Amino acid sequence: MGTIHRLVPAGQAEHERPADWQAGVQPRETRPPSRVEILGELRESYNRQSMRNVRIGDSSRRLVAYAVVGPGESPFVALVAARRFAEREGHQVVREIADATGPLAPCRRPGYLEARRLVLGGYAEGLVVHSMSHISGVSVEYEEQIRDLGERFALVLLADPETKA
Repeated sequence: MGTIHRLVPAGQAEHERPADWQAGVQPRETRPPSRVEILGELRESYNRQSMRNVRIGDSSRRLVAYAVVGPGESPFVALVAARRFAEREGHQVVREIADATGPLAPCRRPGYLEARRLVLGGYAEGLVVHSMSHISGVSVEYEEQIRDLGERFALVLLADPETKA
């Protein structure tokens, strides 16, 4: 008598088993990706598209570091994390901008609008933030920003990827 992983799945003859079952390995259960994972994949897809538009050997990008914090809080830690990540990736932070508005919609934050203006106006090629919540903690708003910037070939880099959110 075999162990459970060697038993034939119910309703299948032995020759009908998938190849991994024949090798004695159970197929892994696949779960659908979470909304956060999908958003991360979307952002990475736009970033790859943006990087394809860069000349060979010219992969260093000029970025705006951005952070949002609550009123009275310091953006120092978030901006340092974003800048260090950008530099590790070979990019240059040309400006740091912070809002102390708390979790307002991105389009209601003057600093975020300034960061976007700098990127879309050609002063920088992208935005770097500590985590997705610095763009928006609301997945629909975050997706809108990722799509809008990505469709304009702007990079969006996160020191902590969406899956750590």
